[in-house]
Amino acid sequence: MAKKLFSSKIVMVTVFAVFAVILTISAISYGNKPTGDYAGRIFVAGHGGHIADANVVIDPSDNENPIKIPKYAVWTGNKLHMIQLGPASDHAIHDVRVDSEDPDTIFWSTYLSPKPYVIVGKADSKTNKWIAEKRYDLPKEVLEFGATTKKTLYCGSGQSAKYYMPIFMGYPGFIDVIDKETLDLKHRVMLADNPDLPVNYKFTHGVNSPDNKHMYIVMNDADKPHGSPSGKQHFIVLDMAALEKGELKIVKRSTADFPSGTITFRADYTPDGKYIFQSARTRALVLDAETLKVVSDTPVPEGMETHDVMSTPDGKYGIASFRVPIEGNDGKVVKDGQIALLDVENDRFIGNPVSTCRQCHEKNEKHGPLTWGFDAVGCTRCHQDVRSSMDVMGNNVLCGIDGVLTTKK
Repeated sequence: MAKKLFSSKIVMVTVFAVFAVILTISAISYGNKPTGDYAGRIFVAGHGGHIADANVVIDPSDNENPIKIPKYAVWTGNKLHMIQLGPASDHAIHDVRVDSEDPDTIFWSTYLSPKPYVIVGKADSKTNKWIAEKRYDLPKEVLEFGATTKKTLYCGSGQSAKYYMPIFMGYPGFIDVIDKETLDLKHRVMLADNPDLPVNYKFTHGVNSPDNKHMYIVMNDADKPHGSPSGKQHFIVLDMAALEKGELKIVKRSTADFPSGTITFRADYTPDGKYIFQSARTRALVLDAETLKVVSDTPVPEGMETHDVMSTPDGKYGIASFRVPIEGNDGKVVKDGQIALLDVENDRFIGNPVSTCRQCHEKNEKHGPLTWGFDAVGCTRCHQDVRSSMDVMGNNVLCGIDGVLTTKK
């Protein structure tokens, strides 16, 4: 009996000692938590059928690593998680959109499908859980054209107070008007219904203005329908009230010429509505929202691509989504999803981008004593046991981003 009591005491002392060490390490780490001018959450659309959820702190004065993902106070991992949506075969997404009326709700729409259909859905950012989804067949015009029935589906999106509006990036393009509450399809607005819009283009993206009065769209000029992009861009603003009724009404438009490798993707308005941040693969553009003229053109670091640029609350900086080539554990070069900080005033990217994908894609990565128990039962830092069976590294492709940031007061 005495031996059992002694053995129990040793176990208890050992447990308390290990826990004390963990708390000490965590306290030291938390004591060095990053500070900056902006903080909040960035939601990143991924091809794996999920949304990456990154808590971030942004310090533009840090010329090396301006965007940081802080660690937990009593946890050796950092604040990067995942919202699982469904199988990658038909839940790969480019689009993620925080509800302007309820920041705890995230809308999403699919980019790939094994058959000619699209899926729209929503998730809860409080619980990081899927809420609901609905599936819709592609229109006959897309089926007849044939080239974009299973990929290059939804990518850009906008919204009004009542409707979520994913934009079909394939050909022919269209904008779906989805009821936010029910996810019912109210209108499918084909771009070809307006004869003043381009016919020869490849990819259409867009976003709503902050006051919900307009929908900005951008179309890559091409040599034929869904052909080779020329570099010329069509910047177009549509009337939102008309769009809510299923109608296309052009408010204003402009064009600009760029090198042939320039391909526009997703965009974002500054909160004051004065500027539009436009991703363009090899460059990040800033447009005057009133004139639609390009006022800034920042090259992306060589070898990288940008597919979205989200504004900070004051419009001084942009958070850009990057696809960055890196060498995997098998020696192959793959693409990693990362976010970078754009300094608008000085027309440059600051420091290094930070990955929002890699740590969850690295199989059996060790995160310190506190996670040993999670590793033992097949879990990882992302709290998703499915991640433990993933390849060490593949193409961790991201596209669209959105988020909720606050400015330091």
